[in-house]
Amino acid sequence: MSKSTLRAWFASSIMMACIAPPTFAETGVADLLRSGTNQTLPNISQVNSVAELSDVDPNSWAFQALKSLVERYGCIEGYPSKKYLGNRPLSRYEFAAGLNACLDKIGEQIAAATSNLATKDDLAVVQRLLEEFQTELAVLKGRVEVLEAKTKELEFQQFSTTTKLDGSVVMAIQGGGAGGDIIEGSATGAVEDGAVTPGGSANTTFVGRTSLNLRTSFIGKDELLIRLRGVTGQDITSSFPGIVPGVDGSLGTLIYASTFDGSTDPVQTNGNATVSFDKIRYVTPLFGDNFRVFIGPRIELFEFIDTNSFANDEEEDFSSGFFVNNPLIIVLFAGPGTGFDWKISDQFSLRAAYIASNGGNSFGSGFGGLSGSNTQGSVELDFRPSETAKIKLQYSAYTLQEAVADTPSKTDAFGVNAEWAITPSVGIFGRYGLGTQQLFTPDLADNNLTTWQLGLAFPDLLAAGNTLAFSIGQPVRATNKANGSETDFELYYSFRLNDRMTLTPDLQIISQPGNVAGNSTLVLGTLRAVFMF
Repeated sequence: MSKSTLRAWFASSIMMACIAPPTFAETGVADLLRSGTNQTLPNISQVNSVAELSDVDPNSWAFQALKSLVERYGCIEGYPSKKYLGNRPLSRYEFAAGLNACLDKIGEQIAAATSNLATKDDLAVVQRLLEEFQTELAVLKGRVEVLEAKTKELEFQQFSTTTKLDGSVVMAIQGGGAGGDIIEGSATGAVEDGAVTPGGSANTTFVGRTSLNLRTSFIGKDELLIRLRGVTGQDITSSFPGIVPGVDGSLGTLIYASTFDGSTDPVQTNGNATVSFDKIRYVTPLFGDNFRVFIGPRIELFEFIDTNSFANDEEEDFSSGFFVNNPLIIVLFAGPGTGFDWKISDQFSLRAAYIASNGGNSFGSGFGGLSGSNTQGSVELDFRPSETAKIKLQYSAYTLQEAVADTPSKTDAFGVNAEWAITPSVGIFGRYGLGTQQLFTPDLADNNLTTWQLGLAFPDLLAAGNTLAFSIGQPVRATNKANGSETDFELYYSFRLNDRMTLTPDLQIISQPGNVAGNSTLVLGTLRAVFMF
């Protein structure tokens, strides 16, 4: 073989090798080099014989070059599909990376001195290739050094190898009122000597909520969540008590400013916020990945029960506590509790939970312990007829020590939660609840309770990440006692400024607040900003 022929063969062999995926261990560097073209790097594996590559024709002009590189230098790798993809376009950076890989292999073999694998002419060709691509090789080396430096910096700065920190800040300005007086109401309508508030007496307020989440995993598939939260400012519910009622009190027109669970009570109004550990729970798989259990001294029930893709997150969608959950199914929002989530199949899941709002109290009877305080047990069967539709059948039983007129009660409630993404841009959703509340007082008749809500959402309207949605519904109402029927309407449009910020104008209209027929209609406007980090 002449020297010119040898040089041509060696150069063509090296170039063909570089068309393949990089063969050196630092495949992460190859990813970095390809980032400008948005290409991803498939898994690759060592080829021991060019015959293993199904898309390389033995009659091809490149077959002999590849064969020599495999047998002499061992620096050819293929894809798991046993394909070489020799016609794939190649950047100069990728060529430099592949060249560097083969040079490393040659260097290793020379250092090992196992055989006489390279001639002076071969080395001369290699030298010229090094000179030709010295700029690209220098860039490659620089990028590797930068990447290694950043990795060391991140490792040095992280506060834990097992724990991640994320959080959010919600800020909202709310104002509004009614044209006439508002009488305090409840699920049963007006109460005796109910408070009367002029419709225009509510101030425009600024509210804020800050949340910090610490998430730790011990086995890779579990999570211990510890949340710190502080709230400042009041929503309009503080001026008009009794509107948007649940079974056990108001859920608020701005649930992120509500004190319904007592975790931030009393809320300050001067911008200061008392911080509390308002959520601590542990979730882990048991008996396999399809069965999860959760337990904690303070779980949030609506994290596991009555979830909905369109109406369940006060930071992302509706502000009103009424539209976050079915108020007959989720009555006790937080407290000591436990439960499980069992994915039976791709179509069916079963969930159950138990919560006691004052489960840590050991004193006496009536208001403490896991069975003596306000308690709730819930079961939910989740049926998914398709990838875009869900139907949840629910049952909740709860005992409240002080419900209506400070009267202990026991309630059995049934619910349906449904959603359907008709298209990626249109979704419909709704909830319905029906229950019977037994009052433990002889002179008070039991309550027959109902609630419903129905809504429509338009994800990605006008721009990716933006959402327009509205919902209308009736909060909890005792059909055998209330003389009015509160109806709530909420409309919002969420602007996603980027993946960490949203700005959401929101309109709420509440007719016959508190299920009192003579109450004036409330009109409320809110501008909400959410920062996620």
